[in-house]
Amino acid sequence: MKRFLCTLLTVAVLLSLTACGGETSNRVTFQATILEADESGFLVEPVAGSAELNSSDRIVVPMTAMESSPEPEAGDTLEIVYNGDIAESDPAQITTVYSIRVVEE
Repeated sequence: MKRFLCTLLTVAVLLSLTACGGETSNRVTFQATILEADESGFLVEPVAGSAELNSSDRIVVPMTAMESSPEPEAGDTLEIVYNGDIAESDPAQITTVYSIRVVEE
């Protein structure tokens, strides 16, 4: 009986350590229209129906993960993949961006 309880306790500890061991990367994708663009990033407006539009109608997105494509400009629609966190500022900001690509010019 003691051996069974010891084994059960060991398995429980190992499972709890495994669950805490790694950080999962949450990837969220949305589309937005560029309102302004400069060398550091974009000021965008999420498209209608986007969950991000519930957070803010203007979001600053850094150009850190821009895929090779034509130079984006105001009016283009972007597809943005990020970690799901939006900083509550005015305008709102996304800091962890995985990819950005132009989906409509």
